[in-house]
Amino acid sequence: MRILIVGAGIAGLAARRALVRRGFSVKIVERNPSAGLGGAGLFLPGNGVRALCRLGLGAELFRLSHAVNAQRFHDERGRLLTSVDTNRYWRDVAPCRAIRRSDLWQLLDDGMEPAECGQVIDLSNTGLGCRVTYADGRTENVDLVIGADGIHSSVRALAFPQAPDPEYVGNVCWRFIVPKTCSVDEWSVMLGEDRSLLAKPISKSELYIYADMSAARTAIGNYSDETPLLPLFGSIAGPLRHALELSRDTVVHFAALERLKLSRWVENRVVLIGDAAHASPPSMAQGACLAIEDALVLADELSARARVDLALSFYEQRQKVRADWVHRQCAARDKMRRLPPAVRNALLRFGGGAIYRRNYSLLRKPL
Repeated sequence: MRILIVGAGIAGLAARRALVRRGFSVKIVERNPSAGLGGAGLFLPGNGVRALCRLGLGAELFRLSHAVNAQRFHDERGRLLTSVDTNRYWRDVAPCRAIRRSDLWQLLDDGMEPAECGQVIDLSNTGLGCRVTYADGRTENVDLVIGADGIHSSVRALAFPQAPDPEYVGNVCWRFIVPKTCSVDEWSVMLGEDRSLLAKPISKSELYIYADMSAARTAIGNYSDETPLLPLFGSIAGPLRHALELSRDTVVHFAALERLKLSRWVENRVVLIGDAAHASPPSMAQGACLAIEDALVLADELSARARVDLALSFYEQRQKVRADWVHRQCAARDKMRRLPPAVRNALLRFGGGAIYRRNYSLLRKPL
């Protein structure tokens, strides 16, 4: 079977590795020659680490990443509301880790055939296969196209023309990495009334910072990679104040947060994975995790079933349950974070552990 993966991000590289390990012939194309460069940091809860271990990457992942032993939630004045022992919660799954996105990309890419540079501009999709047209005029016939090209997927636009557009969730964010010069030694978040500031070490010497705040859609244009962050987040920064000052001297990634909820991920011989199928805000840190899970489940189903249509259907059934769960938990978490501070703080102080356990309960279960 000839399989074409469109998109060489985390989802596409994971799918290629999972399929190659199952003996499939796979080609991957990417329109951005710098796809593996840049990005900031990633938090990988236990289900994501478990998925990477199933891809045979466990030992190298642990060498490249940093342990996340606890998740600590603080109020706007820096007072601890709740602390979750992640080793205890995820002990039957896998330990949580933090890693540079570029390191995870390279880990997934190592030992594989390089992606080809190409942009898909047209797609003829039937129950027997697809005819793909590239921007340079080339055409190609394949048995299956896997759309792994992100939240603004061109494959989705071509194969699912009636699909809804991504939806702005009301928050903008900034991500960056700075030298670790403060006392924060575990995943820690400071929660303000309409904004939050999160830090987690990704190595012994580096700190990943994520900052977000509520913003009307009409105000998105007021912010960018160059926006000074200290005036926006200084009031809740506490020990992270110096990290905000250092943001002036590093690469900062700005984004308006969006979500994508589709009723189906399969159309004949086209299937969507990762953010192309189910992008969600980062509240649950499941973007990379679900993408890698998608890759494993899709490879499992294609290798277990003689009929491609049945394999794709079972993949969708299995993973859509998990993706829909993440969407619901993200919405609940974001709603709770924007409650009046006194109410939110009380909920986290007295019920934070129970909320966390519920949020991740489905994801602890095997694929």
